[in-house]
Amino acid sequence: MKKIGFLFEANYNIGGGHFWRCFNLAKILKKRKRVFYFISKDLNKSFINILKKENFNYLNINSLKKISHIKDIVKKKKIEILISDYYHLDTKMKGEIKKKIKALIVIDDFTHKKHNCDVYINNNFMSEITKFKIKKLNPNTKLFLGTNYFIQPKKFFLKKKKINDKIKKVFVFFGSSDPSNETVKFINAVENFNKIKFFILIGKINKNYEQIKKLTNNKKNMKIFHNLTNLETLELMKNKDFSFGAGGINLFERLFQGLPSAVICNAENQKSGLMELKKKDVIYFLGYKNKISKLSITNFFKNLISKPKIIYKLRKNTYKYFGVKNNSNLLKYELNKIINRNDI
Repeated sequence: MKKIGFLFEANYNIGGGHFWRCFNLAKILKKRKRVFYFISKDLNKSFINILKKENFNYLNINSLKKISHIKDIVKKKKIEILISDYYHLDTKMKGEIKKKIKALIVIDDFTHKKHNCDVYINNNFMSEITKFKIKKLNPNTKLFLGTNYFIQPKKFFLKKKKINDKIKKVFVFFGSSDPSNETVKFINAVENFNKIKFFILIGKINKNYEQIKKLTNNKKNMKIFHNLTNLETLELMKNKDFSFGAGGINLFERLFQGLPSAVICNAENQKSGLMELKKKDVIYFLGYKNKISKLSITNFFKNLISKPKIIYKLRKNTYKYFGVKNNSNLLKYELNKIINRNDI
C-alpha cells in the first residue's frame, strides 16, 4: 500500500487553485493500493466534502510553516511520497522532509528557486531560456517543465467548436476567492454591453458572493454561477466566444480549450507565465489588478467589439500553442514510473 501525501494551502487570501491542482493530480494517480492524504490548514468544508466523495483523506495541520508539524504527520501516517504545492516550503525544510520519506515532489510556479526535491513540476508556459535557468538551478532534480505537463482532470479535453469572431458569450472568472473583488469591478465596467451575455463564475470561497448576486440581480446580460466543481467549470466554458479573468490555473484550462482570453494579473507567481504568453500574443494582457480600473475594462470591450481582428489573432495563437496538445497521460506515465520504483 503506497501512501501519498499532498501538502498545500487554500484559503481566502491564496485561493483554491492549489487544492484543485492537487485534487486533479490525485485523480490522475488514483489506483488500487494507493492511499491519498490531503494536508492543509483549516480547509473549507466544501473542499473537504469533495475529498470525501473520492475517498481521499483530509488531515488538518496546525501550522504549515512549522517543519515539526509536517514531519509529525508524515511519521504518524507513514507517508512515503509527499507532493508539495506549498510555496513557502524552503530549501532547508525540503531537506528535512526528504530524510523522512522516499520521494519529494514539488509543484511550484516560481522560476528562480532552488528546489531540494526529487521531482519538480512547473507546468506554466515558458521560454527555453527560462527552462535552462531552472535546469541550472536544479541540476540533480527530475524536471517536468512546460504545458506538456499541465495537471488536468481526466475529462479535461472537451470537443472544441468554432468560436465566433463576434463576441456574444463571455466566460468570466477571477479565481476561487478573488480577495481584491475584481468581479465587482468587472460587472460595473460591462453592465451596458447589452448585446453580450456574461457568464460569471464565483468561487467557493469568495466572500463577496451575496454582494455580487444583488448587483447582478436585474442585469439581463449577466448570469451568475457559484460553487461549481472543476468539471462543471470546464463544462461552463464550452461554446463561449471569449473569456476574461485572472492569470491562475483556470487561464490554462481556458487556453487548452481554445478559448481566447483577456487577463488581469492578480498574484506574483503569475507574472512570469503571463509575460511569456503576452510575448507570443496568446493572451490580451491588461496589466496588474491594482492598475486596472473600471474604465480600462470598459474601453477594452469597446475596442474588442470594433476590432474583430483582435479575436482572430488571439484565437489563432491559442490554437497554435495549446489547441493540439493532449498530453494528459504524459505526467501520469512519468510520475507512475517514479511511484512504482521498487525502492519506494
